[in-house]
Amino acid sequence: MSDVGRAQQTGQAAREQASATAGQAGQAAGQVGGVAAEKARNVAGQAREQAGTAVRDLQGRLREEARGQTERFAGTMRQWADDLAGLAENAPGDSPARSMAAQAADGGHRAADYLDKQGLEGLLGDLQSFARRRPGAFLGGAVLAGLVVGRLAKAGTQQGRSPDRQPAAPARDEAPLPPAAAPRVGLPGPPGV
Repeated sequence: MSDVGRAQQTGQAAREQASATAGQAGQAAGQVGGVAAEKARNVAGQAREQAGTAVRDLQGRLREEARGQTERFAGTMRQWADDLAGLAENAPGDSPARSMAAQAADGGHRAADYLDKQGLEGLLGDLQSFARRRPGAFLGGAVLAGLVVGRLAKAGTQQGRSPDRQPAAPARDEAPLPPAAAPRVGLPGPPGV
């Protein structure tokens, strides 16, 4: 075999070896890419799972807080109703205030019992249902409730002030002119001036 033949064989063998190496490298790259894609899917799945868990935990905490607030509100309402019932018991027998206090106490007890039984979800569901059935009445009630809350807030801030304290007079932008500097209009000056 001549040197040219051996060189061709060596070149052919090198090409075959390079082709096999390139094929193996391609397979290895495909495997690495597949493993990387699988790892990325796993990480994304874990992130979605953790996000879902965090959202569920937050929703649970919010429900617990709402439940606690509702229970406290129902307790406060029950206390007010008990106070009104006490007022009704101590009022004279034929007094209109007695019947109004008794009715308000009864309504307060029923509302507190409703909140204990239905909770915030039941209250919100009933409000939504009422708003769909009678939107005008719902909006009117909301406006009325807003006015009552505003009046109560205003009364609370006024009650917080002491009665002997008067609000300060507003500051004036300009100081009055002193009497000597005031211009004279239409008055004659003293003789000889």
